[in-house]
Amino acid sequence: MFEIVHSIESCTVLVVDDAKVIRKLVSAILKPVCRTVSFESAETALKVCHKIKPDLIIMDINLEGMSGLEACKAIKAQPELADIPVIFITASQEPQVQEKCWDAGAVDFIEKPLVASTLVKRISTHLKYKVQADILTNQSFVDGLTELYNRRFFDIEIDRLLKDSLRRRVPLALLLIDIDYFKKFNDSQGHLEGDRALKDVTRQVSLCTQRPVDLVCRYGGEEIAVLLPDTSVHSAQEFASNVVQSVAKLAIAHPTSPHNFVTVSVGLSCTGSSKATTPAKLIEQADAALYNAKESGRNQYQASMAVPSY
Repeated sequence: MFEIVHSIESCTVLVVDDAKVIRKLVSAILKPVCRTVSFESAETALKVCHKIKPDLIIMDINLEGMSGLEACKAIKAQPELADIPVIFITASQEPQVQEKCWDAGAVDFIEKPLVASTLVKRISTHLKYKVQADILTNQSFVDGLTELYNRRFFDIEIDRLLKDSLRRRVPLALLLIDIDYFKKFNDSQGHLEGDRALKDVTRQVSLCTQRPVDLVCRYGGEEIAVLLPDTSVHSAQEFASNVVQSVAKLAIAHPTSPHNFVTVSVGLSCTGSSKATTPAKLIEQADAALYNAKESGRNQYQASMAVPSY
């Protein structure tokens, strides 16, 4: 079952219990197995989750303030945290209490008093499942050549980010980037050099991003897509210009290009200017802008033409 999981020592388990003695006990028992961090309140734990993204959470049901059950429901309601498994610690053996654990979204529960061997085996098993799931997810959503997220992941994220953009009334920018004359490059330099150039370009585009929320994906072939949440048209234009200049500065020789080196064309669309309300419309506008960039001589960016609404 876990043949692709090599180690769980680097995994982080978040321990949440308002009893200091329990937090210290759980941390001590798990010390040979994985890393632990502990907090006494669910409110603090929720804030920390966004920063460290633990691999698993062990939490008492009965906490002062926000209860463990409420915290678990809050975690499962947030897409960026929902995949973190939660295991409850409880002294109750009542079926209705256990049922509430399952309903809240827990993957398991451990009864008090804690038995060290049981705790280690339960946590180890769930961590291995989590690591394996992460590996399989990466294999499903990551492009093998460029190590960027793939088109499948892009399609999921543009839908999610656009809905968030419209809900919060903040702009979402999309860039479609195409390597100029890439077929000619492959034909003249060979596909191995083509792969190397593609990896160099995608790496440079990724280096242009400034925030963890910025998403760079391999859109298909030699095309790259970049999603910039909460980014104005002006900022997106600066980003696009930086991408064009940065790729040109790589100075990758391209004898069959009019520019003599590898360049990119970029098409830009933004909900703040185009009022696009569907992923298809946002992509269509970026694709049209990309076409204009190519028709205008390549090695440049073009933005969809519309009056900014905010």
